[in-house]
Amino acid sequence: MILRILRMLRPYRWSLVAGFVCLLASVPLQMFHPLVWMYIVDTVIETKDMALLLPALLVLAAVQWAGTGLGMVREQLLGVAGQRFVGELREKLHAKLLRQSVGYHHNRRSGDLISRTIGDVDAINEVVINGVDTILVNALSFLFVAVVIVWLQWKAGLMTLVPLAAVGAAVWFFNLRVKGLYVRIRERLGGLTARLQEHLLGMLVIKAFAREPYEEQRFHEQNRAFTDEALRGVKARVIYFPAVRALGFLSNVVMIGAGAYYVMLGQFTVGGLVAYRGYWYALFNPVFTLAQANEMFQRAAAAGTRIFEVLDAPEAVTDAPDAVDAGECRGHVRFEGVTFGYAPERPVMEGIDFEVRPGEQLGIVGPSGAGKSTALGLLLRLYDPQAGRVTLDGRDLRALTQHSLRRQTAIVTQEPFLFNDTVAENLRFGRLDATNAEIEEAARQANAHEFIAQLPKGYATGIGERGVKLSGGQKQRLCIARAFLANPRILLLDEATAAVEPESESLIQAALERLMQGRTTVIVTHRLSLVRGCNQILTIQHGRVAERGTHEELVARNGWYARMYALQMTGESNGNTS
Repeated sequence: MILRILRMLRPYRWSLVAGFVCLLASVPLQMFHPLVWMYIVDTVIETKDMALLLPALLVLAAVQWAGTGLGMVREQLLGVAGQRFVGELREKLHAKLLRQSVGYHHNRRSGDLISRTIGDVDAINEVVINGVDTILVNALSFLFVAVVIVWLQWKAGLMTLVPLAAVGAAVWFFNLRVKGLYVRIRERLGGLTARLQEHLLGMLVIKAFAREPYEEQRFHEQNRAFTDEALRGVKARVIYFPAVRALGFLSNVVMIGAGAYYVMLGQFTVGGLVAYRGYWYALFNPVFTLAQANEMFQRAAAAGTRIFEVLDAPEAVTDAPDAVDAGECRGHVRFEGVTFGYAPERPVMEGIDFEVRPGEQLGIVGPSGAGKSTALGLLLRLYDPQAGRVTLDGRDLRALTQHSLRRQTAIVTQEPFLFNDTVAENLRFGRLDATNAEIEEAARQANAHEFIAQLPKGYATGIGERGVKLSGGQKQRLCIARAFLANPRILLLDEATAAVEPESESLIQAALERLMQGRTTVIVTHRLSLVRGCNQILTIQHGRVAERGTHEELVARNGWYARMYALQMTGESNGNTS
């Protein structure tokens, strides 16, 4: 996993190479000063030559400053490259999630995907920006110091390095212990994030049903599970890092003891022993730091696993290599023997055939769960059928690019979605280059201008997350205005009036009638009064077309449609009477 992340750093290789060159130069310079100490003790003090002291001190300062300057350049180069890399990685994740099918998102918790895009990338960020630099600096420091202490007194140097081999064994044991642990910790955190997101989005429902204590308990249970895994990580670290310190300090004991022994034998100098003492921290600190970096890499590997699960997930709906632009279409839609199931073994739609000619209106009705809205998803090519095909102007949708296909369509759904932005920006989402005048005209067509003008800042008013500051009818009229701006050839209406207040329904109905004029329109609804004027109406039951015809033909047939229409008309009559 780490190697894969490093391969992704290839676009930044020249910054990394320059940083590595600075690293190669700066580390020896920063590690040079104990050798100057040795020179001062063995030569300057021994000979009592005062003329040698000042030059030695100047060399000591100059070399250290040069090393520090090169270190600053190195940190700048690696830091900038690391920040750009993680920014690009986060954008790749976001782009991948946008390319994934609706089915992919339906099968996953959005909070967990957010955790992977933000939290897991931050874990990678820690390694790329801090970890790689830390490992390179400390590994090179250790190698430099190891070579120097062996060069100064090879017997004492080798004896000093022996205890550090035990540190390597401790690192290996720690890796075995925590490899799966950090993966579980990241997964628990993803689940916790998903639960929190659900609570924030469903706050109205939680309060309406007085379920705060219930949801507190559920969050507590998930948080406890996450905390328990995190505590296992704490326990592993509590054992691991003290063991590394203890084993590392043993090398200090050996270094001083062996160095003093060889000084007494006349095989080493006092200045060399002083240099040894100066080098011990520079020898042990890289070992301990590398042990900490190893834990950081284990966390990053767990985060990387989750990140690459997203990046490597197959895309269910993709453009064919030879897909073409849809161009300006006429809006002739056909379903030819279409069979589809969200799980292929359980189809929700079987052998569906119908045709909508340019400018015509098709109504799709039927009981809940019959597959009505699925037809709209297939028309938008949010899914591909397992059998049969959907065509636009005689061309299979799979032969067209998704972007060009969806430029020809607009959808108004039962649950209007608006962004946490101004009214104008939400409408401009339908066509990004729309002028203010065009936005206002679209709002007038959607019967929305009047209430927009009464908002505190008019079209510049912020509407809150998901349009929380607006009523259901107002939100729906903004969505209709957005569709007007998109100027689609094909209009899809999915229960567009089902969730609005009665006083808004007539305004919305009038706006929809204007929007449908001259466009191929497919209307999915439970309200049969909305489809009376359609050129053709389909009744879908159990994933199949049970009835087909105009309103008058279906009423005369006295089937499901006629019975439901009579019930609804009776209900409306009673409601009006009351």
